[in-house]
Amino acid sequence: MDLLAIPVLISGILTGLLSIITWLFRRRERINRVFSFFTAAMAIDSFAYFSWFQFGTVELVHTWSRIIFVVGFLVPIGLILFFFAFTGYDKRMDEKVLGIKVRHFAWFYFSLFGASILISIFTDWLIAIPENPQNIWDHTSGPFTYVVFISFAYTSVYMLTLAYRAYRDSDNRPDKRFIQLVSLGTVVWILLGLSSSMITPASSILGMSITYFGSSVMAVFYFIAIVNYQSDKVHELNVGLERKVEERTRHLEETRAQLVQSEKMAALGHLVAGVAHEMNTPVGAVYSTHSTLTAATSKLRKTLEEDHAINVDESKNLAKVLKVLGSVSNVIRTSGERITGIVKRLKTFAQLDEADVQTVDFNATIENTLEMFSFHLKPGVTVRTEFAELPPITCYPAQINQLGFQLLANANMAIDGEGEIVLRTELRDGELRFSVQDSGRGIQPEHLPRLFDPGFTAWTLNVGTGLGLAICYQIAQEHKGRIDVQTEVGKGSTFTLIFPVY
Repeated sequence: MDLLAIPVLISGILTGLLSIITWLFRRRERINRVFSFFTAAMAIDSFAYFSWFQFGTVELVHTWSRIIFVVGFLVPIGLILFFFAFTGYDKRMDEKVLGIKVRHFAWFYFSLFGASILISIFTDWLIAIPENPQNIWDHTSGPFTYVVFISFAYTSVYMLTLAYRAYRDSDNRPDKRFIQLVSLGTVVWILLGLSSSMITPASSILGMSITYFGSSVMAVFYFIAIVNYQSDKVHELNVGLERKVEERTRHLEETRAQLVQSEKMAALGHLVAGVAHEMNTPVGAVYSTHSTLTAATSKLRKTLEEDHAINVDESKNLAKVLKVLGSVSNVIRTSGERITGIVKRLKTFAQLDEADVQTVDFNATIENTLEMFSFHLKPGVTVRTEFAELPPITCYPAQINQLGFQLLANANMAIDGEGEIVLRTELRDGELRFSVQDSGRGIQPEHLPRLFDPGFTAWTLNVGTGLGLAICYQIAQEHKGRIDVQTEVGKGSTFTLIFPVY
């Protein structure tokens, strides 16, 4: 066995194993099938050359040359298919690269492959062999061989250009790393091939061994690139799956939050309806009593003055009694009106009969919410309003009440001791902006990304369910808007609802 031919044998064994391994484990993926074909072609080519080196004779040199040349042509064909597959140009055949359509480039090389078979069989133009060769390598290449070598050089440039354009156009990190490794392997193969042709005679076994060693190194680079690429893809799929799970979990949490809030609002609606119903009867009795008391007092004065000829105003005791009765009547009337107003504000806040979109006075809606919340303000906390003149706003009044109440609750909770809450409304660039600004403790930067997550709360005390801001986020989305947050630790926060006005 010629030791110089050992690298060719090793190249055949290595590429053959790579072909089998790739086919067995990943044959369902197209890039793996193409790579398996490519490495199989390289293995057959390597074994053919090694067999020629070891068993070929001078008498059979024509036969061996033609066989090896034809088999060797499978390698560039496989290489072209491989580059087409991973760069995506197998689906973009009408694009031009280096001034030539990819489709025409493929047709030319497939035609060249067929022509090489015919020429090698029927003519001596492919390989020019002396009349009396001294050994199996005592021959020179024919004119067609030079055409093929030139076309191979152009092929390398063309395919590296495909790889460069695919790398430039891709934003995917696994794709970029895959292209880098494949391109590096191709460059190593080309450099080793050029080195072998420069330092050794073109027909020497050593030159062929260096070239085939380079091809096996290239195949290893390709295999590593494929393994890394598929590993990166698996990792990417895992990350994508985790992201989908997180999104689905968030969606479920948001749905749960909406259900909880819906149940709370339904319970509030039933409560308010019950309170309103139960209060209507005693309020009616209060108004009736007020009317009766007012009429009775007036009748008593008239009876005393007409039937008994008593001047009530001159009698201190009678005047005092009648004055007390009048004051009581006024107190009853005022209390009844106040209770009626509270019931009315409760109904307006819960919007028991107004759950749909309506055109309302936005400022009045916020003022009503503020009146309902005023009972919850901490001692020392004041509220100031800066409302701009607004046209009638189309919105969900019940949801705006919920949002305003929740933002007021957050602002009130954020203030320790004395402080101020400022409510602002303005119309800017076709968008309504409603902001709640507090002079409280502010929000820590690490809490901002999770601020609107269902169940999250930035407070150290276990206050509420952590659904308030999540509900506010949903309300903003229902209005096709958003909530902006500006905060500074120790100085306070501003939550702004922004949504388009139609």
